[in-house]
Amino acid sequence: MDRLDGLTDDEYLWEPAPGCWSVRPVGDGTFRADGSPVPVVPAPLTTIAWRMCHLVDLLAGERNATWIGVEPLGRLDRVGEPGTADDAIQQLDQAFTLFRTHVAGAEAAQLTVAMGAIAGAYAASTRAAFVLHELDELIHHGAEVATMRDLYRATQPVEPFLQACLDADRAAVESMLPDDRYPTLVADMAGRQNWAAVRLLVDLGFDVNAAGGVTALHYAAGAGELDIVRLLVLHGADRGVRDSQFDLPPGGWAQYFGQREVAAYLR
Repeated sequence: MDRLDGLTDDEYLWEPAPGCWSVRPVGDGTFRADGSPVPVVPAPLTTIAWRMCHLVDLLAGERNATWIGVEPLGRLDRVGEPGTADDAIQQLDQAFTLFRTHVAGAEAAQLTVAMGAIAGAYAASTRAAFVLHELDELIHHGAEVATMRDLYRATQPVEPFLQACLDADRAAVESMLPDDRYPTLVADMAGRQNWAAVRLLVDLGFDVNAAGGVTALHYAAGAGELDIVRLLVLHGADRGVRDSQFDLPPGGWAQYFGQREVAAYLR
């Protein structure tokens, strides 16, 4: 779910090409997903909204309990599809919890049993195969959502101030100061391994410790950029702070990525 952090409605409903399937208002305050009763070839490109709604429908489906031989332990009450990113994230979280609850309620020995007539055309498939199918759907559609997010970010116009930072253009950056919209800018540039930008921003007094989970010092240490590491420490970078991904201090990143000189310096 972390990969959905910050998802906006514009991004949720973004259609990068003509003819996309998405989620659209019906007119009575509810939303409905585009679709077809028969397969469409070639399949249309689908939006983040469509993919997330598909996952909600899949994981909250009433068949999930009965096909694996357990009593339904709840349901996702909703009317139509989620029309906003926040609603979709909330419903996806609820649907996944419901799916996990049903799987956890199944006896392990019974998962190798064929589903039988209740599964129609899939009668001969085992309950375990059905669970794996659901997980495969979650994995590959989840990966598609992540890719669409990457594509959306890469195709959006870059604000002039941010572009000046990316270019390490001192004159342009200085002409637009102060700018407090990017509190984690030093860490963001370090994450891009744009060391020229990191040097400039540190020199201009930007916060070297502000981060969205991974500090500039972590990135520099992991990349073996000893000069940048020294610069950050000189300007007050916290050597002991742990990142949100691996729960390691910057020295731990240096050690993990084989940057012995940096690891020794941070010790």
